[in-house]
Amino acid sequence: MTETFRSNNPSMHLLAQLKLRNYFAGYLKQIIAKRFGDDENYPLFEQLLNNQNNFEVVNYLLILTDKYRNQPNLLNVLIDTMQRD
Repeated sequence: MTETFRSNNPSMHLLAQLKLRNYFAGYLKQIIAKRFGDDENYPLFEQLLNNQNNFEVVNYLLILTDKYRNQPNLLNVLIDTMQRD
């Protein structure tokens, strides 16, 4: 993947971002499913995350998850963040 970031080819850079987005989204789903998998809002979270194609937004969601990991309303914070647009 290092080669991809060194390339001057914009499409390779976008491909690398897409791969990172998919990795981060998968990791985020694991974290949230473990804690909130039984919550009635979890399917909405999963749907919104699957529709979220922006690498920066997914990365921001990971940062929020780390920051608010002990908060009982973490799932709602993430859902609200994805519904802002």
